[in-house]
Amino acid sequence: MPEELSKDCREEHDAFEAEWARFHPTSHPIGWMMRNRGREHWLRFHSLPESKRYAETEHERAIVLERANTIADEVLGTGAPVWLVQSCWDNPYSPTEATRGDPFAACRALRLRPSIQFVEDPNEEDPTIWRAHAILTVWASGEFNPLLESIAEDRAAPTLWMSAESGAVFAPYDGGVDLFLSSAAEAETLRHAHSGWLSIHREGL
Repeated sequence: MPEELSKDCREEHDAFEAEWARFHPTSHPIGWMMRNRGREHWLRFHSLPESKRYAETEHERAIVLERANTIADEVLGTGAPVWLVQSCWDNPYSPTEATRGDPFAACRALRLRPSIQFVEDPNEEDPTIWRAHAILTVWASGEFNPLLESIAEDRAAPTLWMSAESGAVFAPYDGGVDLFLSSAAEAETLRHAHSGWLSIHREGL
């Protein structure tokens, strides 16, 4: 993708940047970065029973997808507008990326547009420069299963979905899902609804 953005890309870039700044002005669009900054109303669910990290059977893979889709349905809303965001540490359109396992395949396949550029810690001697790529779409249960599977198997760059209406964030990772919700009440409702999916760690990790 050329550095000079087309008019459509620029409009998408500006729209996502504005929406992210409205809902999450002090955070970068990566789940673990948001959590490390101590965001309010954070909640984590694990993908498999007994906090097992990776699925080894088809049955376990089905559980991972069922939990992820169930939670996303409740947080994002079926058919509701969402921003799909993948943050990349390199150019996702570079032909050399396939040699590294292609963690940005979804970015190209779903035609995400380049948007916010950021570093986790600008005081680092050689900080990683990240670029969030985003597109406005709608959430539909099962529609993003291939991407959810890649995330669960640690084969995709950091990816999240943000509600365009509430700003709630659904950020799956390999092992579970981090949620950043719009209210304490919403977090408590989900906590009770899926208490069996919570970690026994005292900090919820």
